[in-house]
Amino acid sequence: MTIRREPPRPYGRGGAASGPSGLIVVIGDAEESRRGYEVTSPTRLLRAWRLLTAVNEELHADGADEEGARRAAKIFNAVRDEAVHSISAPLAEEVRVLLPPLDEDAGLAAARVTCSSALGWLDGLMASMLTQLAGQGDRLAHDNLLPPGDRPPGRTSQSRPAPGR
Repeated sequence: MTIRREPPRPYGRGGAASGPSGLIVVIGDAEESRRGYEVTSPTRLLRAWRLLTAVNEELHADGADEEGARRAAKIFNAVRDEAVHSISAPLAEEVRVLLPPLDEDAGLAAARVTCSSALGWLDGLMASMLTQLAGQGDRLAHDNLLPPGDRPPGRTSQSRPAPGR
């Protein structure tokens, strides 16, 4: 597991950099790391994930209709593009294969299935990313690299993790 910092990259077309300056989260074990599975823009991916979660909830709510499905398809395609631009090339290729763009006239059932599938994939990626970040924070605290107020609970500057942590 590795977290690297690199110089900030522009967000979109000449806008501000997204998230912490150059934070890259390497996903998975050593094998996956060698394949280049990385989240290159964690905050951008987190925003896309939350938006897709909201769209999925709307699609599965009572009263969802075909007009809502058309709006959801537009949002899904934008979220898909954001995800592709927030991850490394190998993961982006996986998105392109597993989650093709959604036709705006596909209908409510297709929008539900597509958004749910994409959300399942993104949930797994987010869980991996957050696990990596939590592990990195724990290691930083262990190595006394975090200020005392930022250390995980149960940690002092010279202590091991509290029992059960």
